[in-house]
Amino acid sequence: MAKCDLSIELEDPNRVYRDGDTIRGKVHVMSTANVNCKKLEVSSGWQTHGRGNKASGTTESLTLYQGEWQPDQTHSYPFELRVSSWPPSYHGHYINIDHYVSARAYVPWSFDPKAESEFIVRPTSPDAPLLSKQNKSTFEAGCFVGGIILAILGAFVAVFVFFMMSEPLVGLIIGLITLPLATFAVIKWILPRWLLGKVEVDLKQERISPGETIVASLALQPKRQVPVNCIVAELIGEEVCVSGSGSNRTTHRHKFFNRLEELQPTSVLRAGERKEFDLQFPVPDDVPYSFDLSDNDLRWTLELRVDIPRWPDWKHILKLQIVPGGNEPDPTPARSWDDDDQDNAEPIMPQASDRGESSGAELSFSEAAEHLRDAKSASDEDQIDLLVQALQGIDFDIQAVIERRLLYSGPDDPKVYPDGYAVWATSQAPRLGLVLFVPHQSGDDFEHTGRDPLSFRGRVIGWDHQHDRLQIQVLEK
Repeated sequence: MAKCDLSIELEDPNRVYRDGDTIRGKVHVMSTANVNCKKLEVSSGWQTHGRGNKASGTTESLTLYQGEWQPDQTHSYPFELRVSSWPPSYHGHYINIDHYVSARAYVPWSFDPKAESEFIVRPTSPDAPLLSKQNKSTFEAGCFVGGIILAILGAFVAVFVFFMMSEPLVGLIIGLITLPLATFAVIKWILPRWLLGKVEVDLKQERISPGETIVASLALQPKRQVPVNCIVAELIGEEVCVSGSGSNRTTHRHKFFNRLEELQPTSVLRAGERKEFDLQFPVPDDVPYSFDLSDNDLRWTLELRVDIPRWPDWKHILKLQIVPGGNEPDPTPARSWDDDDQDNAEPIMPQASDRGESSGAELSFSEAAEHLRDAKSASDEDQIDLLVQALQGIDFDIQAVIERRLLYSGPDDPKVYPDGYAVWATSQAPRLGLVLFVPHQSGDDFEHTGRDPLSFRGRVIGWDHQHDRLQIQVLEK
């Protein structure tokens, strides 16, 4: 066993690093015996961990020392390394991405001592690595796609007939294989397109940044009269990771974001009449970026669906890329290496004079939300807890856009109203995710609001760590 220990001291462990930044620090070596070090190496890089197979990358490596360490000595070696511009730091349900500085001493005939220290990376460059482009700006349903499917089915039928005439047993086996496939293809693709006729979808821009708006359009011109239950668009954010390999390969999915918008309620589409829908989906400014890291992906999609009664639904999925916008706030300046003040500052928050009945006049909700959003962007859970503790019991006038009512609000549900509702919402200026706990008699007011902001009075009661949202008790009128 090697008679030395390694540790890493970062110059600024709380800094959020951006594209092109340099991370500085020191590797400390404490030896308790003579140690022959072939190489002391330090490197910057990233690695995934969680449910999926691991993916990793090294940004830069340096050799700090080669030689022998004497007993009972401590050595310090400064380093300066480039920070990877991609992927971003991320901590989710199935997928986690950590950036780190690692040090390793190569010692012959012994286990190599190692040390690691994590840091946070938030890219700002919009030139993030692209996912494969798979969207077509427009298409004609039932024409190109349907033609390919019909051609394939026609080829299978021809092969089936040929073998039934020459080798009936082989033909029967082919029929047993192809018949279910043909039935599935007809139900899933051909029937909806045959009924709806020409369908056009246009996505104005695949690459969207947080805080921007997704703009798309949908146009229908059915060949015959078609009753529909609804026409909807759904924005979905999903983690997709793969574990294992070969026959043990398993895909895991977790939908962490979804927003549904009804484009058309129950109605009848008239034959030959063209219907056009313009879609505008605002993207919250705190959502995670898209990434594709081997078996660890974060995907954003816009799903369009026409719900046809007693008929297979028509569906089309547009693949989006949420990328940095280039206008994220500047990182916190790194402190001087000789700075003696190592302690984290307490959150500077104006305090209301009373709890529970306080008016919040000394502090607006916008100011409080700004502090929380900054702490959330830095993934500083301790700072969030301190801020929420300072805000608990203060009443605010709030404006928010209602997202959806929840059937189950999670393990952090404080059960404010036993017969009430939990509702997801987003505050305006600045945008911050909220969980609203609404009294039973006000449930309808917080469900049918459309896109217009709803004004109400609420009290801060906690933080939902699972979904990173501020918990608000909506006060009874």
